[in-house]
Amino acid sequence: MITIKKKITIEIEKRKRKGELIRLNVPIFLRLTYSGNRINLYSGFRIDLDFWDTHNKKVIDGAVNENGQTAEEINLTIDKYTSDINSLFFTFQVKDKIPSVNEIKEEFEKIKNGSKKPALKKKNTESSKLSFFDVLDEFTSYNGKINNWTNDTYTKFNTLKTHLLNYNENLKFEDLTDEGLSDLLSYFMHDLQMRNTTTKKYLEFISWFLRYALAKNHTTNNAFVNFKPKLKRVKKKIVFLTEEEINKIKETEIPANKQYLIRVRDVLLFLIYSGLRHSDVYKLKKSEIKDGKFEVTTLKTTDSLIIDLNTTSLSILDKYKDVPLQHNKALPVISNQKMNEYLKELGELAEINEPINDTYFIGNKRYDVSKPKYEYMTSHIGRRSFICLCIAKNIPVQIIMKWTGHSDYKSMVPYIEVSEKTKEIEMKKLNF
Repeated sequence: MITIKKKITIEIEKRKRKGELIRLNVPIFLRLTYSGNRINLYSGFRIDLDFWDTHNKKVIDGAVNENGQTAEEINLTIDKYTSDINSLFFTFQVKDKIPSVNEIKEEFEKIKNGSKKPALKKKNTESSKLSFFDVLDEFTSYNGKINNWTNDTYTKFNTLKTHLLNYNENLKFEDLTDEGLSDLLSYFMHDLQMRNTTTKKYLEFISWFLRYALAKNHTTNNAFVNFKPKLKRVKKKIVFLTEEEINKIKETEIPANKQYLIRVRDVLLFLIYSGLRHSDVYKLKKSEIKDGKFEVTTLKTTDSLIIDLNTTSLSILDKYKDVPLQHNKALPVISNQKMNEYLKELGELAEINEPINDTYFIGNKRYDVSKPKYEYMTSHIGRRSFICLCIAKNIPVQIIMKWTGHSDYKSMVPYIEVSEKTKEIEMKKLNF
């Protein structure tokens, strides 16, 4: 089977009229590059330029276009188009064929018009004729709407679909017997070399999907109900920055050729001293900060939280108070992917080198990896560090949960355990 290298990016048209950039009702398209070809596929959506996030290549949350289509509707549909194009190319790869530009354009029009997908509102006798992957699409669409899935959740299910297509593009419900599920498990572990934690998550997704298919009479196969493989797993390690490491980052001198790390450091410190996620700080506006606090509705959990600011977080906000930032942002927050890349660079510069041992299993085989802590630095280390720092300072857990939005005390236990170990280590320093 041939491999077709391709790249898909989401772009907004930048066209000038009388020397000025057109800013209203601008087309959004998918730019596809493969085998020396470059095609612009019109998504069918338009948006004002001011509502376009150039870093993340999507419509800004909360925006609505002239047709009344919301940012969520536009972004999710375009994500779906991207997934469908990936599936389309896999089909061509199986046929050992490189598609022509016209073939791609024709197939994309079918994707947009939904002609490749049977109608969802059919009687049970007709719905039973839907293929395994048609039902998976139906499941994703239905549950995405009723559960208000985030883009990350859609991405996870699209990735699962790709794995299942690679496993068997003609997969049927009746294939997933005890033996069939065991074969799929083996594919995840041995062919894809997935960690057991990831394999378990995918099996949970598949079980959720198959329960839906069973309830909707798409299948009568319920072998998955009793399929409960034992997968060795290690408790996930919480990597956070100690107070000493935070101070090292604060005091690190940024060289002249890496001045971009100054802004990255400021955002990291704000995360550490506010306990927010990257996604929430990314959309924080200057106008939302009042009287030393602000209210935020978290993107992940939709919790409404009141965040009290301390002198450190206030000083960081004050630094950018008069700096003009895109969309009146409070801080110069870049995309999560780019920030994670720069944080590792910052951590290495600050010599955050403590060895972190990571143990995981693939099947029954154990792997032990040791890396310096800076390689584990992502934007989420700010939130983790905030929680551990608060616990170490003996701030009541109930107060911390009010700040972070945790509603379940159980979710705080791992942080408490980590902080207790840290306090024990610190106490040993007093042994003379």
